[in-house]
Formats: sequence, C-alpha cells, structure tokens
Amino acid sequence: MRHNSKTEKRETSRLSIETTVLLSDDDSIVSYGKILNLSATGALIETSEQLTIGHHYTLTIKIKGNNSNLLIDDLLAIVVRKSSNTIAVQFTDTLEWLALFYVYRYKITNNNNR
Repeated sequence: MRHNSKTEKRETSRLSIETTVLLSDDDSIVSYGKILNLSATGALIETSEQLTIGHHYTLTIKIKGNNSNLLIDDLLAIVVRKSSNTIAVQFTDTLEWLALFYVYRYKITNNNNR
C-alpha cells in the first residue's frame, strides 16, 4: 500500500503487533526490545537501549503461541531512525515471513474476544 503523503516514505503496509525481539551485532552485544509495528521492509521497536543509527543488527523475533513458540532469526537490519524509547530498522531483505504475523495477530485477537 502506497501512502499519498509527501512525508510518508514507507512503500509497504504496516502491521500493528507487539512481540519480543532480540538484536545482536558482530561484537555479540545483545539488546532486547518489543516490536510495535512491522512491515515487509522494516519495524518500529521499543527499547531502552541506545542503538546507533547506521549500525547493522541481526534480529531474532519470537512469536508466542499457547503451546509453542516460533523464532524468526538471522534477519539483518539497519537502524535508520531513533527516538528516546524507539528505533526504526530497515531490513536488508524483504521479510518473507510477514504473513505469519497476520495469522498470529488474528489468533491473538480472536482469543482475546472469547
């Protein structure tokens, strides 16, 4: 979905979802955060860590189910923007597993409405 706003640079739709993420770099520095929204090309992550714009990280995203967990790992990303408590990352390759997050959100929404 392409937005018409001149200030909107995103070319793919965002999915509002909250799930845990681990960020690691070549120096084995590990940071934890929570994904707030996700697209095929990037994510907004809430974290208290002070990560550097332009720095590359390897992400591991954990999707929690009732009886099992799913890990998406080795997802390479670069920090493109940060604020006091969030960072925006851009994936080096398109997130091919994005459809799983839509299923996860649907499942969580339906479980909460019962």
